[in-house]
Amino acid sequence: MAWSTREMAELAGVSLRAVRHYHDIGLIEEPERRSNGYKQYGVSHLVRLLRIKRLTALGFSLSQIADMDDAPDSGPDPRDLRALDAELAATIERLQHARAEVGALLRGRAASDQLNELPADADELTRQSLAERLVPYVLGLRSRHPGLSDLASDAPRGRQHTAGTLGKAISDLYNPAQVDVMKRLAGLLSGVDAPR
Repeated sequence: MAWSTREMAELAGVSLRAVRHYHDIGLIEEPERRSNGYKQYGVSHLVRLLRIKRLTALGFSLSQIADMDDAPDSGPDPRDLRALDAELAATIERLQHARAEVGALLRGRAASDQLNELPADADELTRQSLAERLVPYVLGLRSRHPGLSDLASDAPRGRQHTAGTLGKAISDLYNPAQVDVMKRLAGLLSGVDAPR
């Protein structure tokens, strides 16, 4: 069986550029050429290309693959596999942490959107539930932006004036149910922030 470069790339599911690059760095040996000058790849080339594709998909670098024994029944060095396994475990942990943060932001965003859409006649249970769902969102904001917790510290007219101004702005911008949710949220947060 003989294939052209394009046919072999298609069979292996890689780009022509990848095949050429593997030739350039010595991962795949140059095949014989047909009388018309075109390369003629055989089964051994395809097997090698599929192996390279599999090992790179696992996370091995091309230089690591070049250092591996090319025998069909051999595989990566167990030390390399353990190192790769540790690296993959760390990557999975980082991704799970990032996914948890994105989920919290989405839940918080949904809760903050619900606060903005809360009708003035919302019942007690809805108000309390919304305040509780906002706690993790606000705690996340505080951890990412610590200065938010003490906006009045640099105010020229003092904390009391700043608190009064914020209170007036909140009562002008939000309906009574929304203001009540914010008060409940402040109470829940003070319980979380209290020293133990």
